[in-house]
Parts: sequence; structure tokens; C-alpha cells
Amino acid sequence: MNLTEVKKSIEKQFSRELRQGSKRNIVFWYDDEGVFADSIDTLELENVKIIKLYENNVFATKVYIEEKNTTSNLLVYSPMRRPPNNENWLTDTIMYSQTFSTDETSLHLLNFKIDSSLRHVIERNRLFFRHAERCKKFESYSLSPYTENRINIGIMSALCKLTAPSFDNVVQTLLIEMTENENSIYDSLVKYGDIDAFWKLVGWSYGYEFDDRSFERLSIVLLLTHLAQDMENELPKNWREFLSQNTNCIVLVDNFMKNTQLWDKYNKLAEIVAEKLNLDDLLTSWDINEMLNCDTFENFDKYIIKRINENITMDIGEFEKYGKLINSRRNKRFFEHFENEYSLLQSACEFLSLCQKHKDLQGSTMNELFANYTKEYYKFDFYYRKFIVSLDKLEDDKFRELFEKIENTYTNWFLGELLVKWCDLLGDLKTWSLPGIIPQQKFYDSFISRFVSDNERIVVIISDGLRYESATELLKLLNTEQKGVSELSTMFGVLPSYTKLGMAALLPNKEISITDKAEIFVDGVSTLGTENREKILRLYKKESVAITYERLIDMSKTEMGDLLAGIKMIYIYHDAIDKRGESSDREVFDATEKCLREISQLIKTLKNNISAINFIITSDHGYIYKRTPLSESDKTPKEISDSLETKRRFILTKNDAEIPATQKFSLQYLGKGTNDLTVITPRSSNCFKVKGGGVCYVHGGSSLQEVVIPVIKFKSDKNMQKSLGARRVSIGLTNLSRKITSIITYLTFFQNEKVDEKVLQSRIKLYFEDSDGNRVSNENIIIADSTSSNPPDRTYKEKFTLKDIHYDKTKEYYLVINNEDETVNKECARIPFIIDLVFGGGIKF
Repeated sequence: MNLTEVKKSIEKQFSRELRQGSKRNIVFWYDDEGVFADSIDTLELENVKIIKLYENNVFATKVYIEEKNTTSNLLVYSPMRRPPNNENWLTDTIMYSQTFSTDETSLHLLNFKIDSSLRHVIERNRLFFRHAERCKKFESYSLSPYTENRINIGIMSALCKLTAPSFDNVVQTLLIEMTENENSIYDSLVKYGDIDAFWKLVGWSYGYEFDDRSFERLSIVLLLTHLAQDMENELPKNWREFLSQNTNCIVLVDNFMKNTQLWDKYNKLAEIVAEKLNLDDLLTSWDINEMLNCDTFENFDKYIIKRINENITMDIGEFEKYGKLINSRRNKRFFEHFENEYSLLQSACEFLSLCQKHKDLQGSTMNELFANYTKEYYKFDFYYRKFIVSLDKLEDDKFRELFEKIENTYTNWFLGELLVKWCDLLGDLKTWSLPGIIPQQKFYDSFISRFVSDNERIVVIISDGLRYESATELLKLLNTEQKGVSELSTMFGVLPSYTKLGMAALLPNKEISITDKAEIFVDGVSTLGTENREKILRLYKKESVAITYERLIDMSKTEMGDLLAGIKMIYIYHDAIDKRGESSDREVFDATEKCLREISQLIKTLKNNISAINFIITSDHGYIYKRTPLSESDKTPKEISDSLETKRRFILTKNDAEIPATQKFSLQYLGKGTNDLTVITPRSSNCFKVKGGGVCYVHGGSSLQEVVIPVIKFKSDKNMQKSLGARRVSIGLTNLSRKITSIITYLTFFQNEKVDEKVLQSRIKLYFEDSDGNRVSNENIIIADSTSSNPPDRTYKEKFTLKDIHYDKTKEYYLVINNEDETVNKECARIPFIIDLVFGGGIKF
């Protein structure tokens, strides 16, 4: 150490506050080896007089200090070893003064303002303090007032390169290192720190009582202790020796596993421990209800998924029970990782539960069966679609048997039974219509003409192939993402239910005609292409535009504004579902997911760019979809050669021939231009034998899936009251007391209102922290999604486990309530608590 560094250290010592009753600072510096004897005269200290002490002037120095100079700050330098107190004339003077030493430990004590009583701690870590960067990191932690544990934790944290001192994070860092088969950090702790102090803190903080200094054993203790809190029954006997009574284990693991930045690190640690425990084999002997709350290992989720899959495949039933079980896993740590599997099983349970509920598929008239479909039966199609969407996201084949069960039930029972019943009712139909239901060809008159008459702007979005069941999901999406009001109604689709005729029917029309080449005209104008459709629109409203979604969405705000300025009737043609269905039918459900997102975003764009208010979303036709391709037995022979147009689900002809297993309908319902035409459709979900692909996705027939046409009316207004926009549900704490006396405590929360179309569910995160923002408890997740009007159904009781540390009952700690679904203002409450533990809380760092 050079004189410059010594000067800085001495100046720090003289800058300290005077002791009580003192008027000056006196510092004795015994330089045992006389290292600075030749350079002491060059040392200049502001407002400090330097005295040199030798063997022959001890008494004279005492007289000078006590009698001759009683006011100056003094540095007494001696190039010799300090004599024993009983042989030193200056002992009493030294007792009320300060001492300074140029040995490493003394300088570190001085530099960091650590009391000399902790000298032994610094000496044991002397190699750590020989590195400037490590010292800088240690100093940045601001550990004063110092204790032995605080110093050791600061040193360990610096060696682990932590941003803040934390023994939990030190242990976490070393556990991660173990999983990576590395030991560099641990080696640095052994070399530069106090490894004995580390393991002493491990025992003290987490109840680790084994002589074996093993991170593998420590990880077992930590994770099994965390697991034990969630198990309904006791853990196996041979595991109990690893259980700790210290709640710090639970909090450490909980914070580790829920740290999104360390997601993969924790997974690896849990995988290693699960393998050591032989957990997978043990799970086969456990009841599934014992592990409902277990969240420590992903093995529980894998086993729960496996058991539910097996049970519902084997027709054990209890679909509602399994649905609730899956729902209860949503707030667990590994749910996100297995979300596709859980979603698939949830859809399967909902589908099979519907099968039990509606096993007779009631409906004795066309109107009754149509109404039942729009209220309940469409859900079969909805959950079948959701099942296939989830299945397609999974790479393994473990759900093959379940798929076959769902596919067989959907295809052979639901579609088969529903179409037979519906087609039987259609047998008595004189003309293609349904009393009380708006026919698709009257779409303009029923939904659009009012806006034209009032000179209001109306935006019509026609999504090719948007089924009714998908429209119900779009309705919920709009209610969630958009500020406004919406409602869903239906029309009775045209027959044949295919794009050319469906698109024509949605245009304003006085007459629809079909030529011998199957070309469709409205009021004498061809309906092929957006240009022709725009011509037809302008016959009814000059300020009209027909445009494709692809062209419109690529426009800038300025371009869109210029094109649509003054336009009152806007028809937008969106083709995601039908386009994909015709080209790659296995992807049609994925295209549906994309379709819903695109339409919602389109509405938002038009609201923002052109201040659009009124929207109508509809479709040209629906479709039938079965994942299993048609077999030859599912195909109906085509026995007419002179048809105008033939597709898989219909034949358009002037021939009045009879074909087995089919039905005939006159197209005279469309007007004079179609009087002599007949459409022939299969009586089931069968298709005609025609060339070409597309055997899973088909349309054109008379099934409810094809002809129940959705119409969503959506009204948006920036000036609407805020209550019309969707908002997240909130929760409140019902406990009156704000004092915690037990290291494990239960708090009750209440969902303030039920979830509905405009009050959305919330994912709420709860935990305790101190005034410095350090977490002192585990974390709980509440998914507030109850739709019940009954208050007890909206009550949640949560278990909080506090760290076993010292709590100051004169200070406040905080229950933090975060809404994870909010984008910006996540923290919705910070409730102060006093923690005054009757038992526990003895560990003080």
C-alpha cells in the first residue's frame, strides 16, 4: 500500500464524527515494520498535526498531548510495534483515541467503516478484499450496520455477481451452476470467501442438517419441502428425512420457479431432483386428487394429463369433474408449458359432456331444430374445432385414441344424427325458406338499407366461410377488445351454400339470375369480382365501395382516408377460411383463428383511421369439416351428366332426375331468373364423387353448419360512456385485520362482480414484500373468472407462507396485488400489514 492510499484512509478516519464529549480526533498509528518511517515527513493532512513517537519520547509525547496541545487533531506515528498496555505510558490516552494500522484487515475495517469487533470476519475473507472490483461491488450493497452474516452474504453475493445482496439468490445461483455441471462460482467462493460460513448459513436459513455439503442433497431438501405444503397426504416415508421445518425453503423455491427469466434453469433443477426421487414411478400409486395443488415438478402435470386422457378415452365419464380439475390447474406454474394438452382435454370434456346432455338432439320441426342449433348444438362444432386446433399444435401421438373417439363421435353420431334429422324435416319443405328467419338474399333489406336511407356510413365485412360457431367466438373477442355494443343474429343461407351464390345474395338485389354457364347476375350485372360488386352497390348508393381485405389492410392511414372519404356503404371481402380450406383443408381451423384476429384488428383500424361507427359482419356460407378424409362409402355417385355446376356437396341442374340418398330443391325461391333450376344435395354429410382435392372441408349442401349464417352487428363510438368498453374484474381483501401473527397465514379475497361480456376475467398475482421491495412470502395466483351471481362462488382463500426471518413489528410490510392482464398499471393495491410473529421469525441477518 502506498502513502497516497494511506492518506485517504487516515483522512476517512479523521472525518468521522467526534465521540461524545470529545473536541478533537487523536489517531495512533503503530507501523510495526517501519514501512513508512522515511516517508512520514512528506504526509500532509489538512488540520491535523503529525507527531512521531519513538522509544525515547513516550513520556514527552504524553505530556504534549495531555498538557501542551489539547485542541489540535493529532496523528501519532510510531515506526515500532505497540507495547503491551501494562508497559505503555500512553495506554489511557489510546483508550479514548482511535487507532490506525497499515495491515490489510485494519484498512478494510477503516475503509468500509466496519467495527473492529468484526475483524475476524474480514480476516477470514482477506483474499476477497484484495481485488478492487470485488471491493467496489461489496461497497455498492450499502450493508451498514454490519453484522457477521451481512458481511458474509455481501461477499457471497459479490462473488455471484448479484445486483443486490441476497442469500436466497446466492443459493439459487449455485444450484443453477450445479445443473450446468459447472463449479467456477463455487470454487471462487471457496477460494475468496468463507465456505464454512456459507454452509453454516445454509443450515441456519433452510434447516439443512446433513453433514454432506452437497447441492444435490440441498436441492432435494428445498424442493421436497416446497412439495410437502401442497400435498393432501404425507410424502413417502423415505422422503421425510429430507423435509425441513423452515419456511425459507418454500419461499426460495416459489420465487425461483416463478421467475420468468430463470424458467428453463428451474425446469432443469426440478428435472434432476425428480429423477433422483424416481417420481414418475411413484406417481402411478397416488390418487390424482392428492396432487391437484402440486406445482413443484412438471411430472404432476404430465401424470394428470395422462390420467385424464386415459379416463375419458375409456368412457369412464365424469367429464364435468375432469373439466373442473383442468380448470384448477390454470394458476399453476407449469400450466403454460402444457397449455395445448390441457386445452385439448378441456375441449374433449366439454364436447363429451354435450354428448351426454343432448344425446337425443331434440327438435321436431325445422324452426325448433334451427333454434336448438343456434343456442346449443353449435357448441359441438365449436369444441370439435378447438380440439383439432390444440391437437395440431402437439407433435406426439399420445392422444391418438382420444382423437379417434372424438372424431368418431362427431362424425358418425353428431353429424350423422343431426343431418338425418334435419334432412328428414327438409323433406316436407315446399320452398327453400324458414318461417321467422331472415333469408340470406334479404340481407341488404334487413340489415343495410336503413343506414343507406338515413345516409349513415355502414361497413359490411363478409368473411368467406365464417361459420356460426366461429362467429360466437368473434362476438366475445369484439366484446373483449373493442369499446362498443354488439349482438349476434342469424339468417337462413341460400342453397346451394357456396361462394358465388352466397356473395350474390349479400348484395342489394331485386332479382338474382343464374345463366346456363352457372354465372350469377344481380339486377342484370355479373357478381364476379369486386369491381362488378361495386357496380351493383352503386345502383343503390352512389357513395359505395367494394374492396378486398388484402388491398385495404395494406393501405396507410392517409391512403385509406382518401379512398373512403365521403363513402357511405363499404363492402369488405375477407377470405381467410375458405381460401385455406379449398387449398389445404387440414389448416382450415388454424385459418379460422387467424380470421377472428384479423377481423377484430380490421374494425379497430377502421375506427381509428376513418372514425367508422357501424359494422355488420357476416358470411356467404358455412361448411362441414371432418379431419378424417372421406372413404368411398361416404361418396354418393353422380348420375347426372348435363349439370350446370357440380361440386362435392351439390349439383346445379335443370334435370329433374332422382338420385338415391339425395334431396332436390327448386331455386325458384330466388326469383324468376332461377325458376327452372334445381339443386340436388346429399341427405347426409356424404359428398358426390368428383375430381379434385378437398375432402375434409366441404360446403354447398343443406346442413345447418352450411346454412346457418351469422350476422354480427357492432356499434362503436369514441364518445360512448366508458362502461360500454370491456374492463377487467377486480378483487378485494375481505379480512379486517392487518396484522399477521403466524408464519403461515390464510387470507380471503372476493371477486367484486361476476364476469360477463363486458367484465373480463383477471389473473391476479399476490405476495408480501418489505418496504425495500424484497419478497418475504410465496406467490399466489387467483384467476378471477367466476360468472356466478352468488357471492360465495366468487370467494378465494389463499395460503401465504412467510420467510422465517426477523420481522420488525414497528415497520410496515405490504400485501401486493397485481393484475397480470393489465398492460401498464399492473399493481392495483398495496396493503400495509404489521407482522408480529408469535412463533418463528428468529433468523436475523
